[in-house]
This record gives sequence, structure tokens and C-alpha cells, in this order.
Amino acid sequence: MKLYPEMFVSPWHLIVVFFALIAGVGLMIGKYDRKTVLRSTGLSALVFYFIVTIPVGLITQDSLYKQETMQTKLDQRFEELKEKSSLSSVQDHIIVYVGAYGGKEDTDILVYAGNYHSSETFTGDIKVTVYDMNEEEVFTETYEQVTLAPGEKRKLDSTYTSQPMNTYQFQYEAQP
Repeated sequence: MKLYPEMFVSPWHLIVVFFALIAGVGLMIGKYDRKTVLRSTGLSALVFYFIVTIPVGLITQDSLYKQETMQTKLDQRFEELKEKSSLSSVQDHIIVYVGAYGGKEDTDILVYAGNYHSSETFTGDIKVTVYDMNEEEVFTETYEQVTLAPGEKRKLDSTYTSQPMNTYQFQYEAQP
């Protein structure tokens, strides 16, 4: 498990402050002494922090792991393509990677694209077709008017399928 800073400090952690204030005000209304109010409010804030951090951490870790993995796969695919051929046009520098994450019941399919050209911005259409392990088409999607600045990598789409995706293939074409 990789730890990300977003797991420990997020907008969701404002809930901790809210509940700690409620606990502190409740103790003051109950006319507890100052030491008890501070100690109990601090302990309740700590407990609330752990209660909020666990689900936020699990959700954040999963999405950031997928994002990091997809960007790494884009980089690897570009390096493979660069070794195999000469890259002459802007379209040759556009790399698309499709990743399938999930289990037996449903699969999360992520589509990422990256522009590996050093100075040219890509604006055009990207058509992606995904096939399952039986080489049957799962979906075809055309992303129109995609703009990718030089060096930019980003998610184009996220979709779910109930088809088994132990292995998959995809093809894409970038058009100016």
C-alpha cells in the first residue's frame, strides 16, 4: 500500500473539526471543568480523525494508484513506440492507454491519453475500441476535439462493463 498526502488531509477532514466543535460545546454546556473539556475534545477529535481517514484513505489510495499506474503505462508505451519507429508527426506523439481494473463481476475501464511532443499541442479526435478476451468488441468511443498540451497526460474516460476482462486488446487512432 502506497501512502499519499491526500489520504491524510482532505476536504472531508473538515468533518473532524465540525464534530470536535460539537463535542467541545456539548462539554462546555454540561459545565465540565476546562481540563476535562480540552482533553475530551482532543480525544474525540483524534477518534473522529481516524474514523474519517480510514474510508477516505481507501478511496483515495485506489484512485491515485490507478492514475499513477495509467500514467506509467503511457510512458512505457511511448518508449516502446519510440524504439520501434521514427516519430514524425504530432499524431505519432499521441499515446492512448486503456486499463481494466476490477474483478469477476464488473470491470472499471479507464482511458488515458498523453501528448509526448515537446512543442506541439494536439487538437483532434481520438477513437478507441476495446475488445474482450474473446476478441469481441466491448465498446467503441470517439473523443472529439481533444486538446492535449505538450507533455500533458490525462484521463479521457472511465466506464464500467460487466463482461469478463481477464485480458483485453484495444486500438486507437488520433486524427488532427
